[in-house]
Amino acid sequence: MENKYKLKRPYERKVRFSKEENEYLKKKIEDSPFKNFQNYARILCLTGEVKVVDYSKLLELNNEVRRMGNNINQMAKLAHQFEEIAPEDIKDLTDLILEVKNLISTKLDKEIKTERII
Repeated sequence: MENKYKLKRPYERKVRFSKEENEYLKKKIEDSPFKNFQNYARILCLTGEVKVVDYSKLLELNNEVRRMGNNINQMAKLAHQFEEIAPEDIKDLTDLILEVKNLISTKLDKEIKTERII
């Protein structure tokens, strides 16, 4: 019988667990970077392991860059208000901080996606 849906992964496997095994598995999935059992089980079956990478330092760095951007915006508003700095300099500063913020966000997103894909 032909599959009427064009699925990327059309083959299905079923597994049964006891209550204790299921609770243990739920905890392992919560501690992993995966959102559901299907992704967790697929990676575990295909690679034999699920790598858990701690991105807390990168996320912290991302937040610090955001705060820097906010500070620069506040300084730019004050400089513009008191006409102490040229508008081109303000634009250069905001462009640079936006570039740094985008680079970090892009790198972080790429690293997280790389860990999830097989």
